[in-house]
Parts: sequence; C-alpha cells; structure tokens
Amino acid sequence: MARVDQANPTRVYWIESRPQEGGRLVLLSKDVDDYSERTLRELTADSKWNVRTAVHEYGGGAYAVYGGLVVFSNWSDQGVYLVDTNKHDAVPMRIGEQNDKLRYASFVVHPSKKFVVCVREDHRESDIQAPAALVAIPIPSGSIINEKDEYPLAKDVVLFDKTDFVSSPAISPMNNELSFYAWNHPDMNWDATTLYCATVTLGGDGIPSVLEHLRVVAGAPGEPRESIYQPRFDDDGILHFISDRSGFWNPYYLGADGEIQQSLESPLSADFAGPEWTFGESTLQPVPGLKFSVVISYTQNGVLKLGILNVATHAIEDLPAPGWSGVGSFQLGYSHSGEQVLVLIAGGPMEHMSLFTYYINGLSAKQHTGSKV
Repeated sequence: MARVDQANPTRVYWIESRPQEGGRLVLLSKDVDDYSERTLRELTADSKWNVRTAVHEYGGGAYAVYGGLVVFSNWSDQGVYLVDTNKHDAVPMRIGEQNDKLRYASFVVHPSKKFVVCVREDHRESDIQAPAALVAIPIPSGSIINEKDEYPLAKDVVLFDKTDFVSSPAISPMNNELSFYAWNHPDMNWDATTLYCATVTLGGDGIPSVLEHLRVVAGAPGEPRESIYQPRFDDDGILHFISDRSGFWNPYYLGADGEIQQSLESPLSADFAGPEWTFGESTLQPVPGLKFSVVISYTQNGVLKLGILNVATHAIEDLPAPGWSGVGSFQLGYSHSGEQVLVLIAGGPMEHMSLFTYYINGLSAKQHTGSKV
C-alpha cells in the first residue's frame, strides 16, 4: 500500500515485505521523483515494528500520513503508534487507549494533525463477531509525555457504531465533512453496503466530540442492494465513489443537488474496482487542481485500462498501461519540478508488483529501484 503525503506531495510512503525477516512489513519513504535510494528512509527499521493490522483478520490500511506525521498499527500488540518523520531521530510511540484487545485500521489523519479517524475492532469481550466502530484518536503533542517517556492513555472518541462493519473514512478538504461505508451480517461488503456522510463536530480542544447530520447517501435499507466502495472527496468537496448498482463496479459522484450522478455517460460493462478483502484499496482518486477529474482503472474483456475521467463531460483520457495486468494504491503527487504525477503500485506477467511514478503529462512511468511490495 502506497500513500502520498498530501501536505507534502513530493513524498511517497509505502509498505514493503521482508521475506528474510518472516514476512515483516516495513514502512519506507522517499521522494516521488527519486529512482535511486538518495532520499530513501526506512521508518520502521527495528525488528519490533511490523506495520500490519489484524482487523477483519485480512488487515490492510495499516498506516496513514499527513504533514510528516505517520500513524500505524503494529502487529505484535495491535497498538496504534505515532512517529514524526520531520525529526530524523524520532521513534514510534504508542497513542490512544493502548489496549491490546483493540485493533485499528483504515486510518486518515485530520489536516489539523490533532486527531486521526479510523476503524476500531473491539475484542475485549469476545473474538467472535467483535463489534466495529468508527473512532477518533487524539494525536498528542510532542511535549505531552509522562515520566516513562510515554504518551498518556487517551480514550477513543466513538463516532459511529450502528453497524456490524465500517470502512474507508474520508475527510473533505473543504470542511469537516466525513464519509464512510458500512454493512451488516450476513452480507459481505461485495454484497451490499451503505454510504454515509456526516459532519464532525469539534470540541474546544480541536478533538471530535460527535458526528452530526448523519445521513445515508446511497445504499439505504429498502433501496435496491448495491456494493459501494472508495468514498473520495475532491478539492471542491465533491464526493466520488464506486458502486455496482449497474451490475458492475462503476464510478459515481454526489451532485450539488444531493442527487447521485453517473460519472460515465452510461454504465460500462467493466469493473472499476474489485472485492475489498482488505482495507486501503485505491483504484479511484480525484486529481488535485483538475476540476471534475478522477484517475480510474478498469478491466474490460480481460484487458486492464488506465485513464483520467472527467465526470462532467464523461470523457476518459486513456493513459498507457505498459504491460501491467494489476494496478492499485493510486495517489496523486508532484515532482520537484512541479509536474503532477500518479504514484501507484503495478505489475504484470514480466515484473513483480512494484512502486511506480507515472508522469501524466508525459504519459510515461518510472519504476522505483528495488521497491518490491
């Protein structure tokens, strides 16, 4: 899973597996336009760190970054850890409730850097049908450390716990609007989910206190069943998502009138996403600075296609996919020369899955050396 720091979009973070260390997952970072190891940093070099979560047992979505602040789940205790990568000597420190029976995933750091929103799975009572919730975890300042050089315990703020499962929180860059999807037994998320939106109300300390104006955007009970994935806000606060309401996972967006609009001129017999066994999937991503546009990928007649979709005109600008049969982890960033790039993980029959920087204007991709993911 790769992530571009949206507060510093020249920097990419990704997870790499180390087979020689028992499959330990390591978090690394480098500049998006560095194809050597000149700017490479290994952020979890110590063997006690394994950036992996056990939520849903399959995991995924084990970290997030914003403004150099990285929040991640560690496998051994399922704890949430914070590390400030702006400091080269910083070490991860545990935050939140610090209870080994709580598991966390699908993190998103609020732009204020005062809290992180994520999925929590609670195993304190039982490992069978452990309840899930959307929670906010306060991010302590560097000065709040106790006599043991640890951050003090801080209670999770439960924002939503009305369903059996919840996933993929996204925060609008325009305001404190929050979107996520949820579902209930006996469904799997590829059977039927519900897309929600709400407003995060902050207390005087800048920490969420409650969700207000909670509403169903799509997939309401009583409506035709649909599987909804990947809620994403663009620069203008427009909510984009993927739904299989047509029989295939196609892109849609929420119009200014509150009505759901087709991003394509008409439904396409092709899937723009796959079943989400794990958290953190990304095959749809709004393009910053390019109004009404999202990067998409889809498979049609067995052929992988990559492109930029303008949801207003419904036009798709094709991007060559050089021999790839699998792509994901779409993130938009910038080179140091100011050119917009798509960072993604891709691979095919002739190469393993690796980290690439795709120069959209030049229609070319460059592989990051040694980035086996």
